Amino acid sequence: MTHTKTQTTQYGITLVELMVAMVIGLLLAAGISQVFVSSQQTYRITEEQSRLQENARFALEFITRDVREAGYTGCRAIEEMNVQTVANAPVPNYTENSIINGNEATSATVWAPALNASISGSVVGGTDTITIQKGSSCGATLITPMTISSANIKVSSPNSCNLTAGDALMISDCQDAHIFRAGTVSNGTGSQTIPHPASNNTGTHFCINQAGIGTGSCGTANAKLYGADSELLQFTSLTYFIRQGAGGRNALWVFDNTEAASAQNPMELIEGVEDMQVTYGVDTTGDDIVDAYQTANTVNAATNWINVISAEISLLVETQDDNLTTDNMTYTYNGATVTSADNRLRRVFTTVIGIRNRVQ
Repeated sequence: MTHTKTQTTQYGITLVELMVAMVIGLLLAAGISQVFVSSQQTYRITEEQSRLQENARFALEFITRDVREAGYTGCRAIEEMNVQTVANAPVPNYTENSIINGNEATSATVWAPALNASISGSVVGGTDTITIQKGSSCGATLITPMTISSANIKVSSPNSCNLTAGDALMISDCQDAHIFRAGTVSNGTGSQTIPHPASNNTGTHFCINQAGIGTGSCGTANAKLYGADSELLQFTSLTYFIRQGAGGRNALWVFDNTEAASAQNPMELIEGVEDMQVTYGVDTTGDDIVDAYQTANTVNAATNWINVISAEISLLVETQDDNLTTDNMTYTYNGATVTSADNRLRRVFTTVIGIRNRVQ
């Protein structure tokens, strides 16, 4: 008996096999997409965290540098010197009570003491401000002693002062100091000459006290003649505060209180700084040790700025991008627990800064 063997030829896949393959392919594609989306979100979060930390570091570096130098006059502490201000407004007086001060936000619309008119209306409600006054060394020393109290000041050049007419400057010899506005600066070989004319100042003379400080002579006993051991410094009075930035979110700003009214222009420094709270370390016993940290309104009410030897700065910094968290973030800041209204990341950065010119 002969058996015939029939060979079956497959011409394609069945519908069931096709559907199974499609399902497997879709599952693989979904998995790959999920990995891609997850990796992209992780990258966004990592990048925003890095930027947040960088912004906080720069913000604290700016403030720390200036707080440390508060009260600098070239060598001695301001409390040990006789400082006279002859510059025209708005250059503020420079006293031991003014080298550091600030404004405490006692509510969303009120600050104590009251805000300076130059920044009033632009500070974000509920945030504090801090102001630092100091001289900044720029490598300019006198090369010709003054022979009369109205003599022009001749300093060494080159230097890093970048002097121009109207600049607020300080001349100091570690015993006395005068803050004045420069007239038109003339450059010579290895030197610069800076006048201090009546057009930029309350008078042309440097006097040891306010008597005779006008255009008349100080008198022999009251005249201050700075010698070749004197130094010329830039004088600054800087206010740090929180204001809405160019991107529409809060940012750290700085205002130079020494600029002429026509040139006053607050400058945005660091984006993403949502809030700033400041307290001041007060030494009430004269032993260079902080006895209490107080808000600006408390220090001001007791006229206690002269005893401030440090400042505690606390910044709340946020990411620029939203939708980085699945739930609204809860954090603790300034003694309160807060739940954010968006999905940005936020972190609190706090530092304590000593005023070097007050700590022995």
